[in-house]
Amino acid sequence: MADLKSEREVQSLVEDNNGNNEKVYLEETFYILSKKNAVFSVRLTSKGLSLSKETEGSSKEQTILLRDIIGSKCMRSKRRRPGAGSCVCSSLPGHQPLKVVDENSGDLDENDISAYLYIYAYILKRSRRTLKRERTTITLRFRSFDKYEDNNREAQKWRTTIKCLINKLPVSYTLPVNEKKLLILLNPKSGPGKAREIFQEKVTSILQEAEIPYDLHVTKYAQYAREFVRTRNVYSWRGIVAVGGDGVLFEILNGMFERLDWHQALNEVPLAVLPCGSGNGLARTICHAYK
Repeated sequence: MADLKSEREVQSLVEDNNGNNEKVYLEETFYILSKKNAVFSVRLTSKGLSLSKETEGSSKEQTILLRDIIGSKCMRSKRRRPGAGSCVCSSLPGHQPLKVVDENSGDLDENDISAYLYIYAYILKRSRRTLKRERTTITLRFRSFDKYEDNNREAQKWRTTIKCLINKLPVSYTLPVNEKKLLILLNPKSGPGKAREIFQEKVTSILQEAEIPYDLHVTKYAQYAREFVRTRNVYSWRGIVAVGGDGVLFEILNGMFERLDWHQALNEVPLAVLPCGSGNGLARTICHAYK
């Protein structure tokens, strides 16, 4: 976990290791609470989140690309149990995990004026013969001011800038809002019958981290998804996700093609598939086509 040491905001151009210009939106200097003389310089650029660690004369830099970042969230530390101590720093040694809650929770530690920014990323890494995404969480602690409201304002500035960048919107300090939800059509009987379990265990947390609301509809009979997309106003959703095997995706495609406005619908409503079937041949083919 990182702790704020000083603050400054810049919007300038810097060159990366390949000589390419990238715009710097925000920059802060942090230090690691559990290690002495370890300093992090954190930059938010048009390329991603750059973390430069300097300790005892050596330095190491890592960049998390924007395309790998899915979202961020501001949190506050959780109220400690009686007898845990009143010092703000007492709950933050390296051997004790920080417990945080939503900033609107009623279980807040009022003694801690810090604002915590959690940045969620899924970094693509090669594992033997396959490519897999590994979940990474970067935690930044803002506490340079004497009031939580001021520290939270700085954390929110980073949060809104990140959200603008990953959604390819003009950078501002007003949080962009997309009122549309995702439409999830889930076939609970696909393959081994674990589509609902896979969605709940592996997908819902990602959607929450990315702050993407969704409508979940579980198919009740054969051709349910086909009839659903054929008769509903699909433009009211930001996209349609098929959760199951190849069959539910085929139903969605057939339903879209049976609409009078099929050409417009297919152009304006993105389609995605979350493979939960036995073979998942279609999903594999799509992944192979897009490498």
